[in-house]
Amino acid sequence: MVRIGSIFSGYTQPMLQRSDEVSGRSQQLKKYKIQYSSKAYAVNVSFHQLFTNLTLRMQKILLAAYFLMAASLLPAQSPVTTSVFFESDQYELTSEARQSLDALALQLLAAPDYAVAIEAWTDDQGTQEYNLRLANHRADAVQQYLTQKGLLLTKTTVRSWGEQNLAYDNATEDNRRKNRRVDVAVTPFFFSDYAALQNRLTAPFEQTIRIQADEEQTVTAANGTIIVVPANSFVFEDGTSPAGPVELVVREAFSPSDFVSHNLTTTSDGRVLQTGGMVCLGAQADGKPLALAAGASLTVALPTGKMDPDMELFYGQMNADNSINWQPAQQTFRRQLRNPRVLLDIDPALSARIMALKVPVYPEPSLPKFSGELPPEPRKPVAPYEPRAPKKPTWESVQRMYGGGGYGAATNRLSKKELKKARKHYQKVLDNYERDSINYARLYNRYQTNLENYKSALANYDANLHNWKIEVQNRIRSIILFEREQEVHDFSLRLQKAILRAGKNIHRYEYYSNLELAVENAALGLRNTELREALMKGYGSGRLVSGLYDKYVGSKVLQSAGYSDLHLRAKVSCGADTTYRITDRLMKSSGITAISDSLKAEIREKRMSNASTTEEVAADLSAYVADVTRLGWINCDKFYKDPAEKVQLAVKEDEAATMYVICKDISSILSLYDNGQGIYTANGLPKGKKVSVVSIKLKNGVPQFASRDVEAGKTGELQLEYRSMTLRDLREELKKLNI
Repeated sequence: MVRIGSIFSGYTQPMLQRSDEVSGRSQQLKKYKIQYSSKAYAVNVSFHQLFTNLTLRMQKILLAAYFLMAASLLPAQSPVTTSVFFESDQYELTSEARQSLDALALQLLAAPDYAVAIEAWTDDQGTQEYNLRLANHRADAVQQYLTQKGLLLTKTTVRSWGEQNLAYDNATEDNRRKNRRVDVAVTPFFFSDYAALQNRLTAPFEQTIRIQADEEQTVTAANGTIIVVPANSFVFEDGTSPAGPVELVVREAFSPSDFVSHNLTTTSDGRVLQTGGMVCLGAQADGKPLALAAGASLTVALPTGKMDPDMELFYGQMNADNSINWQPAQQTFRRQLRNPRVLLDIDPALSARIMALKVPVYPEPSLPKFSGELPPEPRKPVAPYEPRAPKKPTWESVQRMYGGGGYGAATNRLSKKELKKARKHYQKVLDNYERDSINYARLYNRYQTNLENYKSALANYDANLHNWKIEVQNRIRSIILFEREQEVHDFSLRLQKAILRAGKNIHRYEYYSNLELAVENAALGLRNTELREALMKGYGSGRLVSGLYDKYVGSKVLQSAGYSDLHLRAKVSCGADTTYRITDRLMKSSGITAISDSLKAEIREKRMSNASTTEEVAADLSAYVADVTRLGWINCDKFYKDPAEKVQLAVKEDEAATMYVICKDISSILSLYDNGQGIYTANGLPKGKKVSVVSIKLKNGVPQFASRDVEAGKTGELQLEYRSMTLRDLREELKKLNI
């Protein structure tokens, strides 16, 4: 820890003493008159104020230097400790203590985020109980003073030691004075990257709710999301069930500020969505992650003021750049949190009918082929160095080397012997100059040739680099397309097995109540089992795709800083991922969807006939209710279908930034992507809609924020004005997006 209290006191004490010395003179002088442009202005000037202002300026300079040093050492951030001292048996702050805390308050305002630890001690005069109370009063005095300066109490920990754990013995009065103190340790937080900033932004959103694994429980999250968790819904990765309590982890996102904080957008394979709210569900026990058990589902009710019957359930699929692409779950929302459990009399022939269904096998794709390994990335040529022209020697400078000085009669001051040496040396350096001049002319001619060659090589490099990137993207694109085709092929094989399993178990409620969903989950479960077996045996489509990347793209490119952008561009060039649409067609063509729909209709009819009152039939909540079969992000969405012309929005930005465009009136948020030329763009915006452009970037570990309201299609390239701010201020700015 670095103690800065003594540093500041070393600068401020002499200044304050000096100000006391001159304060008497200031009473005598009273006023000065400053003449300017023939007009006199009477100004009361206090020397004490002048020196105090100078003191504060020096403190600010020192603090700025400290934080620049801290930012240069990211991500290492050590606590900085300030000590304030007290008179014996007192807990009032002295003037010196206030000055130290004022300097500390400047640190709190300069750092984007911080944590504060306050510890208080006393000397050994008095009883232990009295000294503990006195230490508490001293800690409270420091905390209250810093609170008045803007300290957030939620970021503070306080501990009072009294006369325990002293740093000095109490053998001398000087040591007792040192023990009568409060240490304030400030840990500033600077951010090494946007992910670190996002983690701090979203920390307050995470809710952890303890439930019992073997009991059905209904929990309500902070923003009104209701989650019904059936008993024994979770398992560990190895398939075993947790024996003790389970921690349900919930994050809710219902507003633009929530979306930006969580890096959430509303697109599905490039198509714009309108959202009714997003929720992330997770679970853990004994510090280990949990998954949903086979056939288990959670009932989730997302609060809403007005129901939209077109809303569907979407699951979040994580992209390579940590953004989320939403995939439809083919499930509409209902309005009842709990559907009465209806049991059907299953016709025994239905089992044989389901097991007789045949799934058309999707053709297995051919492996992509490339002509050998990827050539290495072109190396940028190095610019030639321009030679330095020799400097012609002068007779005057040589004379000074041998004791002469000045000009004109300088030679008269040299002895004949020294003059002879000087002339000999002058001739030698003059000969060297003529030799070096000839050599310089030769080197400069070579430099001119090298410069032309460099310009030509640079142009070739730009072209070769462009072609190389195109080749990389083409290879990635081919592998992505192969991966999609392979996934559909594998799904068609698993689907046949899943249908056979459903036929054998159709009498079970979880199967016939939503046969289509049960079959899809069974197919996904088979996929996870196959992947685990394939990894153990060293083969399988997942390992196959990974091997294609290793072989045809190479680990060096895969681990490079620019790979994420190359992969994103290749993925965009592939177009929308139609995998889920093809698998949906496979489900329908097999006939399982039709049987599932007929069973659902039969359940609805029986539920209606069993209802005792019309109110019971119409009972609903102001919420979107769905049964969720996987953990992670879920979304209440619908595809945006406005026929208005779609336009592009562009923002000029030379530095790395995270940008969003928010369409409040349609509840949508889109990312802006860097095109590699200092322009960030977003496509598919409805022309004429009012949108807000939001951008966040980091500079020396400090967040910078910019926002601008525009009308889509009515502006050219935007320029944003950024402001540096603390994490607290950034959260407040994001809240303004909700208005």
